Amino acid sequence: MKHLLTILIILLVYPVYAQVKPIPFKGKTITTDQFGFYYEIGDTKIDKYSSEGKLDCSYSNNILGVIANVDVSNPQKILVYFRDFTKILILDNTLSPTSEVIDLTTIELDETSLVCRSYNDGVWYYDPVRFELIRKDQELTTTNTSGNLANLLNKNIQANFLVEYNNKLYLNDATNGILVFDIYGTYLKTLPILGLTNFQVRDKFLIYTNKAGEIETYDFFTLEMAKYKPLKYNSVASVRVENTLIYIVDKKNQLFIDKIEQ
Repeated sequence: MKHLLTILIILLVYPVYAQVKPIPFKGKTITTDQFGFYYEIGDTKIDKYSSEGKLDCSYSNNILGVIANVDVSNPQKILVYFRDFTKILILDNTLSPTSEVIDLTTIELDETSLVCRSYNDGVWYYDPVRFELIRKDQELTTTNTSGNLANLLNKNIQANFLVEYNNKLYLNDATNGILVFDIYGTYLKTLPILGLTNFQVRDKFLIYTNKAGEIETYDFFTLEMAKYKPLKYNSVASVRVENTLIYIVDKKNQLFIDKIEQ
């Protein structure tokens, strides 16, 4: 694959002759998996689509409350989190449940506000009362904890997003930045990127959008930040990159899927 910065410059800055046809986007949020499928996530429904915009399968549940997060980092074991009722559910690649609903209150995770999938089928949980990250394995046994982050960092932590990628765990705080941990929950550093609600970690980059509707990247190696104001699209609300595809949802709820040249 070409260097990510080169890809974004070509796709977003320079005019191209091929016009990408927009796809109506009806979800609240979007996520993507390694096979190129994208997921429209609504309050109580998940729709999985191919990269051509063809509906593959759906999941809906009106009993467990609003869907707070969907982690598809393992597309065979998709984690769905229902914050209001503190429950999680695992779906397979057809969006069919593969387990009973897990009630977090029964495993001493009553105050959980964020969850994400971890290595070896584990799950990370964030407790905003104790300001603590807690990892449990697939047997629901606690394997690692971070300790009280507010005490450790001497800051009021208000976390709103959590993701594990490539042996690192990222906890976002819109005011303080992105807290980075190793896979055991040991604090490493804070990235000085503020005001985010979500982002994607891709290779050596963070990819996200800012309030101005621009796409930004942060390079872990050089520590450089770059901005790209799309000329091809309307103001950007969300962006994802998977293999040879880039997915852009604009603020008019239109989805554009562009091919990345090899």
